[in-house]
Amino acid sequence: MNKLARIIEYLFYLFLFLLPWQTRLIWRDASLNGDVWEYGRLSLYGTEILFWGIILFFVIWLLLNAKSKKFNYKNFCCPQNKISHHAYRLIVVFCFLAGLSTIWSLDSALAYFRWIQFLEAICLVVIILNFNFKFERVVWVLTFSALTQSLLAIWQFLNQYIPANKWLGWAEHLSIGQGSIILETIDGRWLRAYGSLPHPNILGGFLALAIIFLIYLILKKTDTWSRIYVFASLIIITAGLFFTFSRSAWLALLLFFLGFAFWLGRQKNQLWQKSFYSALAVILATLIILISLFSGLLLSRINTQTELEAQSISLRVAYSRQALSLIKNDWLLGQGLGNYTLAIYQKYNSTWPGYYYQPVHNIYLLILAELGVFGILFFSLILILIFWPVWRRLKSWRDVLTLKLEKIILFFSLLVILFISLFDHYFWTIYFGLMIFWLVLGLNLKNADSEEAD
Repeated sequence: MNKLARIIEYLFYLFLFLLPWQTRLIWRDASLNGDVWEYGRLSLYGTEILFWGIILFFVIWLLLNAKSKKFNYKNFCCPQNKISHHAYRLIVVFCFLAGLSTIWSLDSALAYFRWIQFLEAICLVVIILNFNFKFERVVWVLTFSALTQSLLAIWQFLNQYIPANKWLGWAEHLSIGQGSIILETIDGRWLRAYGSLPHPNILGGFLALAIIFLIYLILKKTDTWSRIYVFASLIIITAGLFFTFSRSAWLALLLFFLGFAFWLGRQKNQLWQKSFYSALAVILATLIILISLFSGLLLSRINTQTELEAQSISLRVAYSRQALSLIKNDWLLGQGLGNYTLAIYQKYNSTWPGYYYQPVHNIYLLILAELGVFGILFFSLILILIFWPVWRRLKSWRDVLTLKLEKIILFFSLLVILFISLFDHYFWTIYFGLMIFWLVLGLNLKNADSEEAD
């Protein structure tokens, strides 16, 4: 029994580490107007195979535990704690609605495919809630994974080239090539860093979360070698985040630092305050060096009047208008899970280049467009339920300030994801983003349980 539990635990940590790697088997390719239609492809990621193995071992672990008097299936299916109890019900209904949408979706195979990925994300939450993973180990694994991605991102930016490699899940990217995400200055075109992920913004969001988790480690770890490693990681991951040039990730992280500094400033733990401001100084020093070296690129990214940035903003506005048009016509049931871009093609305009068919860069509008008003309602209720313990404490700032470090870190992590989701869609449309979103949501839910019990 203990060996099986250890296998599940360490396979789970391995899954988290490997999650950013996009090695996959595409078993149904797709195109629109002669261009690759990424959101119509059906594929199997290598990490999915690993996760299904974890699910299998978890089910065996449950069956073996069924013989134990300590195990209660009633608690597993419907936990006695109020927050988990209601969360299970809401998540089951939300999952049912997502599956039901396959009936009226334009492409039922695509909807079923997305629903299976969604079921994997729900299984992730179930495993988190019912298995005793150590939060600090989860943080170490995620930050080490982010460190690996940052080293790769720095190499990519300095090299200005990403070679194609099907075994690592890399597509080729060049600063002069079509389809690559670049910056444009008077000095030429510059390739933004991808890591092993399909877009620089996705890497940026992941690294922003990693920096939040590094702050947790900086405050928790006091031994010399751990602090050296964590501070060194902070420098490298900050550089990796800078080279993604992801504005949404930058802004989300800035809001985290402002909120966390307010919370920490009212704590009596001077060691925490000293560690936090030391980390902030390291980040600022790293950024000052990078900005001095690449000021032109930063100004190009910030200046929304340049041709490339103006075009990017124009496209985002166009995507929002498309979403509102679809929602207006199908607000009750939506287009079906994963069918948003196909609906744009069939119902809005079928003459655009294939790359133009993108999900709206706002997951709240996207969920409403795909699952209708009931989908966004139950999604919102799940989030409200998770934030409820903190919301109750907003009646008194003193109560908010008593939140434990682990809970406040997870709370801000989810807020960062929800903020980024106002400007991007990958926490809903990309397998990596979907799993990261439900991982953080599940960890918050588990800690909401303990907060309720306090």
